[in-house]
Amino acid sequence: MGTSPLKIRPSIPLDLGWIPYWNLRPMGIELKKLAGNDITFHSGSPALVNRMLSEGKVRVAACSSVCLLKNKTHQLAYPLGVSSTGPVKSVYIGFHHGQAELLETIKKRHKIISDIFQTTIKYCGHDIRKSADMIWNQCAKLPPLDIDTPEIIMTPASAASATFTRILMRLWFGEPAIEISPKADHLDSNSGSMSSSRPLELLIGDEALIRRKSFVSIIDLGDAWTTLSNLPFVFAVWQNAGKTMSPYWGKMIGEAASRAQTKMRVDPMPYYPENDPKDITGHAIDLGAYWKHINYKLGPSHFHGLTLFLALARNLNPAIIGETAMMQVLKCQELAQPSLYSSQ
Repeated sequence: MGTSPLKIRPSIPLDLGWIPYWNLRPMGIELKKLAGNDITFHSGSPALVNRMLSEGKVRVAACSSVCLLKNKTHQLAYPLGVSSTGPVKSVYIGFHHGQAELLETIKKRHKIISDIFQTTIKYCGHDIRKSADMIWNQCAKLPPLDIDTPEIIMTPASAASATFTRILMRLWFGEPAIEISPKADHLDSNSGSMSSSRPLELLIGDEALIRRKSFVSIIDLGDAWTTLSNLPFVFAVWQNAGKTMSPYWGKMIGEAASRAQTKMRVDPMPYYPENDPKDITGHAIDLGAYWKHINYKLGPSHFHGLTLFLALARNLNPAIIGETAMMQVLKCQELAQPSLYSSQ
């Protein structure tokens, strides 16, 4: 009798793209315990890891979910990723002093759009592409807001978060986001204080957790998505670039995800860094509470949310994202069975 492929240890270490943010830290620790030197971690921002996979420098990585739509060679490797149902805490649009009226206007429009989402999803059932098109078209018919579209500092670090922010800005204001460079100086040159006309800011990852208290208010992107769709938002999914993966690695990575997701909810302290992380005010960041909002394992409802997000993302520029790319959407939709309202 032959040996089970799950017990065959590959002779060559796996080159793995890794995002060294706190959201993946528990899984990384478990993966290193299980694999030891069998895995070489190649670290970088989400955007850099996306590029490493596209260029063949790594074989598998937890890449931005929108890469399934935008990167022709990327394929879903495992039903694993980084997701949240409701607030994620580490991906948000930050609002400064003097922007209370803008925030209130956005909240009112978001409620209207949420009603459109809910009605459309119920009407279209499992036809997620139809849902996305109907939502897009109905929101485009909403009366314009009596407020100018604000500028926003769009981080280049995460493709999925930036894409979702562009979707939100289009749905809220009926026109594309006004994006500016993250390096621009937005201090009031006369007083040295924050100007009421400062741009909004999209922050992700560790920086978002560190800088949270520098904003008066935020719109959490995980919460914004769940409010609209009643579904989880999938920020990243494990992807490869068309190369065949040994079942050994699927078992190893899946086991690390399962262990970390369970342990970080019960006893997160072993996953904490040696030096306690602190925010911009010097107060400790509660990573244990943060990790309770994160899921690594993806089920039907996660893939429903992912499919709807990708279908909406295509509407940002359908001339560029063609039908070939949409095949990835259909693959994700197949994983979204058996029910739109499956509980995880």
